Amino acid sequence: MLGLALLLAAAECLVPEGPALARTVLPDGTQVTARAGELRIGKQSLTWCNGLPDPNPTALAVWRGQLTVAFRSAGVFVWDGAHFSTVRGLPGDAVRALAARDDRLWVGTAATGLWYVDASGAHRSTHAVLRRRELTALWAARDGSVHAGAGPYGWWRIAPSGAVRLVRGVYAGCFVETRAGVEARLPGPACAQPAAPSSGLASGHITALATHLGALYAGTFDRGLSRRGADGRFTSVAGVPAFINALYSDGQTLFIGTPKGLYRLRAEDRAERLELGLASEHVNGLAGGRGHTLWLATGQGVVGLSSDGYGDGMRVLDERNGLPSRLAYAVAETADGALWAGTAEGVVRLGASGATLYTQASGALPHNWVTALLPDGNDVLAGTYDAGVARLAPDGHGRIEPGLAKAWINPNGIARIGARLAVMTLGDGLLVDGQRVALPSDDVTALVAEGGRVWVGTRGGLVRLSL
Repeated sequence: MLGLALLLAAAECLVPEGPALARTVLPDGTQVTARAGELRIGKQSLTWCNGLPDPNPTALAVWRGQLTVAFRSAGVFVWDGAHFSTVRGLPGDAVRALAARDDRLWVGTAATGLWYVDASGAHRSTHAVLRRRELTALWAARDGSVHAGAGPYGWWRIAPSGAVRLVRGVYAGCFVETRAGVEARLPGPACAQPAAPSSGLASGHITALATHLGALYAGTFDRGLSRRGADGRFTSVAGVPAFINALYSDGQTLFIGTPKGLYRLRAEDRAERLELGLASEHVNGLAGGRGHTLWLATGQGVVGLSSDGYGDGMRVLDERNGLPSRLAYAVAETADGALWAGTAEGVVRLGASGATLYTQASGALPHNWVTALLPDGNDVLAGTYDAGVARLAPDGHGRIEPGLAKAWINPNGIARIGARLAVMTLGDGLLVDGQRVALPSDDVTALVAEGGRVWVGTRGGLVRLSL
């Protein structure tokens, strides 16, 4: 218990690159900027690691003289200069926009329309359209009215006499005051504002992590691969697709598994694609094996390559070799030299005596869809889709790991932190020896140890924990 407490106390969140999503100015002239991963109040930077209720602030307003902040998944909060306090009565997530006028705070949400808060509490709009539609933008005009963007349902003006649609078919991502009046702009670059660079990390949605030649590499969901330099800043690696599924370093080469094939990195700044000659080269997982073998879990089965040769002696293992499905998500070698493959229809162990099948029907697995494998001596730990982690033995038997019966294990979502078992889940966060570690997102996607630190990738950012 003490070890986990110390680990949490030393958490550091890295802020990804990105534009400002909202700006405002406090009554004392302090500039406030919100962007993915950070709220900057003057020179103070707040992240999930040092006080933000949620890693993704989405909108700002000055209400009753205080900073009011909306978050993607935590609702609306007021900042008193030292602490956040929730604005009660509002939806807890999907807040898209804020505007303040007089003593009233207007709140636009993605799922339950328009709300407002006044001295009597929180209220949902009674307007037939505005109470049910997505609200994408709000603006408090100088004449006392409020302008609202209702997604594809147009631009509305709200006054004490009621709401009227000004323009039909305009999708307002934000409103901007010009000399001619209020202007609605489309979502995207027209609404984004420049922000000072931070860590250089291209995206906060991490999908894979690896250390290679002394550097940390982060694969992302939408911005490819980044390398962390000696100065602590990330730079993008050219030559790879936007979506990264898996990373593996053999000490000389960094291998990159993507939905568009296998890539390798030898120089620091550009990767090259390795042609496998398969009908589909969707790579889900990577693992090292004996004899400089690189194992790939792909949509066409398990592929074995010589990590120092390529093209010579490539092996493709599928249903003909005992796999229950050629859709493989994970692959691993155990201490006894057996090869294990986790597929959409169960697990197979390929050993000297042949193939051993592990399925839900055989009683070895709680679910046939296996997303992760981790060798543990001659056994493997198998992570499943929404059914926890099972320990599989060479004799064909399996049992659920204590405390991990119902977790939804993410792809490549089982690892070791020293002797501790770390499980990365969708919805239950990071579990270390069965104990939940709080992180910016409960969708934990990657983990790698580096010296006395552990890097954890989530859908809500990259966090560094000290051991």
